[in-house]
Amino acid sequence: MGPRGISILFGIPTMLRMMMEASNFDAADFSTVRFAIYGGEPCPIPVIRAYQEKDVPMRQGYGLTEAGPNCCSLPAQDALRKGGSVGFPNFHVQVKILSDSGVPVVPGEVGELVIGGPQVFSGYWNNPEATRETLRDGWVYTGDLFREDEEGYYFTVGRKKDMFISGGENVYPAQVEKVIDAHPSVARAAVIGVPDANWGESGCAFVVLHPGATLGEKELMDYCKEALASYQCPKSVVFRDELPMGHSGKTDKKALRELM
Repeated sequence: MGPRGISILFGIPTMLRMMMEASNFDAADFSTVRFAIYGGEPCPIPVIRAYQEKDVPMRQGYGLTEAGPNCCSLPAQDALRKGGSVGFPNFHVQVKILSDSGVPVVPGEVGELVIGGPQVFSGYWNNPEATRETLRDGWVYTGDLFREDEEGYYFTVGRKKDMFISGGENVYPAQVEKVIDAHPSVARAAVIGVPDANWGESGCAFVVLHPGATLGEKELMDYCKEALASYQCPKSVVFRDELPMGHSGKTDKKALRELM
């Protein structure tokens, strides 16, 4: 039998975006690809659209080594309708979204995702302190902020450690980044909280533009105001040629904070 071609794409959104930006992407043949699975962070809507136009079904996933690792999956038919969602828990996976006080939140509210089930790990090797912090009563505390919508779909809101408070309001950078990523001139964006004399903290957006694209700071801020509450909108924008990346291919926000 001859070669059958690639049937499944598996990776993080950064990898899919880099492939999409390759000069030969438009001419590439994806006819053998059954679907693409991606995780690690929400996939920008423009990237999803680009692959769907190549007839590649897109499936967002979510997981972590300590709990599976594959914990949630979004059906391909919901990739755009439920953009940013990781779908539903996989078979045998139990999930709860808890407030800071450990009480389950109601649909629509944000809390920390905890995961249980027979697939969770038994602890970190020779690190009892980290095990006690992460594994409690058989539940893995992920450090990821989630919400559940009225249809039962789960959405990542961001890392608990990335959240900042502006004027007494919680700001989740992933929500802001989703809006900025949707701008046609933007190739990649990352938002962090920085000290602000008036609000305590405010958002600073680091933005990489598509080659040849132009976009001003005020134009981007006005764009954000159309989709976000005022406290969520970044108060400053830094345009860069690239963003620092970690070993997993995700934006290194610690490195961004060191730039300030």
